[in-house]
Amino acid sequence: MIFIPQRIILKNLTPEFFFAECERQHVFEQAIEKKMAAKEYLENKLNNSSKRKRASLAKEIMNIKDNFNWVTTCSEYRCWKIQHKYALAGDLNDIVKNIEFVFGRIQEQLIIKQRNLKNDESGESIFSRIKNDWDIGYGIKIKDIKGSTIKDKLINIADEKRLKSQIKRIQKQRSELLKLHSGLIGSGRAFEICSDEVVRNREADEASQLDYIMKKSLVNENNKKIPLWKVASTEKQRFAEIFIQVSSLDAYAKQLDYKPLFITFTAPARFHPKPSKGVSSWDGSTPKDSNDYLKGLWNAFRKDIHRHKIEMNGFWAVEPHKDQCFHKHALMYVNKKHYDELVILINKHFRHSENAVRIEEIDAKKSKATSYVMKYLTKSFNLEFELKGGVLNVDKLEISNHKKVRAVQALWSVRRYAMFGVKNTLSLWRELKRKSFLKGKNDVIDKAFAFVDKNDFIGFSIFVNGNLKIMRLYSKIQVFKNDLLGDVFGKRLIGKYIIDLSTKEMIDIKANYKIVDTALLDAAELQ
Repeated sequence: MIFIPQRIILKNLTPEFFFAECERQHVFEQAIEKKMAAKEYLENKLNNSSKRKRASLAKEIMNIKDNFNWVTTCSEYRCWKIQHKYALAGDLNDIVKNIEFVFGRIQEQLIIKQRNLKNDESGESIFSRIKNDWDIGYGIKIKDIKGSTIKDKLINIADEKRLKSQIKRIQKQRSELLKLHSGLIGSGRAFEICSDEVVRNREADEASQLDYIMKKSLVNENNKKIPLWKVASTEKQRFAEIFIQVSSLDAYAKQLDYKPLFITFTAPARFHPKPSKGVSSWDGSTPKDSNDYLKGLWNAFRKDIHRHKIEMNGFWAVEPHKDQCFHKHALMYVNKKHYDELVILINKHFRHSENAVRIEEIDAKKSKATSYVMKYLTKSFNLEFELKGGVLNVDKLEISNHKKVRAVQALWSVRRYAMFGVKNTLSLWRELKRKSFLKGKNDVIDKAFAFVDKNDFIGFSIFVNGNLKIMRLYSKIQVFKNDLLGDVFGKRLIGKYIIDLSTKEMIDIKANYKIVDTALLDAAELQ
């Protein structure tokens, strides 16, 4: 959004005239800043030469100030400077204050439009009038703010704590983009995949999370205490969980005699800052842009698969190239009679160039299909794994050298992996894995436990679909009130149940624990 003073509009002058004058006034301001710095440097020098120079600088400053006009005093000029001239560096509170100023002006204009919309009968929402490319200051666009909807993004701007978190993330991304623009990242460059700074930032974040976990405990109404680290999910546990899913999917596909394929999808050359082959034609797109591009193709491809009624399922994983552009790997199991049609649709959606897609038919007699996708998942989890009799040996999970892959995925908020073609029932699976005391509570739950006990995730998913589901109840908590956004609410979990869909029986599974400082508990016990 741009801001034009009413004075310009009334005089029938163009926005370009105003912006040219903004540039001119800004040059004067910068000249004064330089001369003020020079004058300040001479303040402590008492010789006659320094006095004469100070007097001369003071006169020059006065002469430049004579060029100032009404533009420098209007709020639109301040918005223009915040949007186009301020660097995203320095004191975080000052950055937040400036963005809040610009966002305040945006809200003022939107509130006026909102009132006008209420007076007509179109039923149009004010949020449909907001553009993703509006600048809220420092070159930050609304699209750069996290949020699944425009309203969610605006809430993350309006709330100071959330805004600070967004700014810190964008600062880290811009620092990395600067290195990409400088040609420092890529095959054979100073850094491959990402800079050391990104890895250090990720390690610091993980250390902070671990510190929080180690200092907290769970306490229930009977004052039973459980250290948080004993129940917190770890990378090793999540990796083991994924291995179970992939192995179960492979066993299910073999029962159906589906054909296994391993596909690699890459983004066009314009997303590659430093391609390993050929000349760079990078257009400045961010690594996240490359992932969003592939995600868009994938969603269209999945719709086409559904439309053509192709029977397939699988697992995908995302990782960065050495120049940080993302690419996607997918392990697919397809009904053999649909294989040719599947290949046609893959090429239709993803083959933007000769080498855009690589399709490998897996010979199950020579290698396990799961080994293909697990190879890339180990990078996302920064772990190396070992099998013992075909089963994951959790005790042998070791930290690998894939820190950069995980750090880049976290920097750009890229989802690491997902299963497709099978209904996702992971939340319910986790609840039963953690809560063995639910055995005997319900016949259908007991049947579901039979699949959990033998690590048959796909059998579990097929069984519970239509039989069991999780229901969560929340209470609203007002976070803040805003003239544009209205009452903004957060939510607090007050109930969690497994529903037996055949009998409508509700089994309460919410644990009534609260998180407290372990040190405070220990101090209270000593008294």
